[in-house]
Amino acid sequence: MSVNLNTMDHLKTFTDQRGKLTLLELGAQVPFEVTRMYWIYDVPQGEERGKHANRLSYQYLVAVNGSVDIYLEDINGKRHIQLNSKSEGVLLPPGTWNELRNFSSDAVLMVLASHSYDPTTYLNTHEEFLAFIHNK
Repeated sequence: MSVNLNTMDHLKTFTDQRGKLTLLELGAQVPFEVTRMYWIYDVPQGEERGKHANRLSYQYLVAVNGSVDIYLEDINGKRHIQLNSKSEGVLLPPGTWNELRNFSSDAVLMVLASHSYDPTTYLNTHEEFLAFIHNK
C-alpha cells in the first residue's frame, strides 16, 4: 500500500452543544486490523521518539492531546507533519521511517498498530532503512 505522506486525514467530527465527538473508522482511515494500541506521553522537552521503521507493521497516529512533529521518509521522499488536532491522523505503512520530535508538554500521541511488538521487524538505523526501501 502506498500512502501520500503529504496529507493528514481530517477525521469526521460532530459538534453540538454537548461538545465534540471525533470518529476513527477501522477499514476507512485505518485500513488494517488493529492488534496493538499504545500512547506516548510525558516526553521530556527536547527528547525524541521513533527513529525507526518497521518491515511489516502499519501504524496510525493521532495526537489526542497537545502536539508533536512527525518527520517521515519513504521511497517517495521526506515529509514533515505536525499533529496538533484531535481530529487529524496520519497513516504510516510498513517501510516508513519516522522521527517524533517537539512534543508539547501536554502531548499524548495515540498509536494503532497492525502487528504485535516484534523487535526483529524493526529497522533501527537509517542505513538499514535505506537498504530496505531500495531493495524492495
